[in-house]
Amino acid sequence: MKKNSIIEMVTYLMVGSAIWIISPLLGKYLDTFTFQYPSLLSESLPMLIAGLMLIILGTLLVGWTIFLFKMQGHGTPNPKLPPKYFIVSGPYKYSRNPMALGGLVVLTGEALLYHSPSLFTISVLFGIITYFNAQYVEEPELKHRFGEEYEQYLRKVPRLFPRLRQGMQRSGSRK
Repeated sequence: MKKNSIIEMVTYLMVGSAIWIISPLLGKYLDTFTFQYPSLLSESLPMLIAGLMLIILGTLLVGWTIFLFKMQGHGTPNPKLPPKYFIVSGPYKYSRNPMALGGLVVLTGEALLYHSPSLFTISVLFGIITYFNAQYVEEPELKHRFGEEYEQYLRKVPRLFPRLRQGMQRSGSRK
């Protein structure tokens, strides 16, 4: 097995474990200090369904972006093995950081599923950290790597949350 394949596999295992295992465990542990809830999961059926839907949607979004990184960008989410080619298809048409958005959606869904205010706080912190990491670390690096093409992309596509009005205008203009 090549060194890059091992790094790639470890990246997926670490990130997946952090989002789907460690964060919920940490959230529920922190809840024991501030918020005593009698059950592991929410007892509200709407919260359970909403949480599961968000987890599934966020996971699908993360999976889609990893697929695009691999197949179109010829790279990985790991900064040591970044995509070689600039990707502007799929969810990257609407968000510069759909992978982070997917992680945020998963964490928010888990907060609902587990009825955990601490996990919700973790998801908010994750969103804040990834937002500023994108602004001050990732974007300068991508400007350097991809030049004017990335500069134009910065002007057109929002950092994290897609513009709903822009999407509706695009779909409306096709009719």
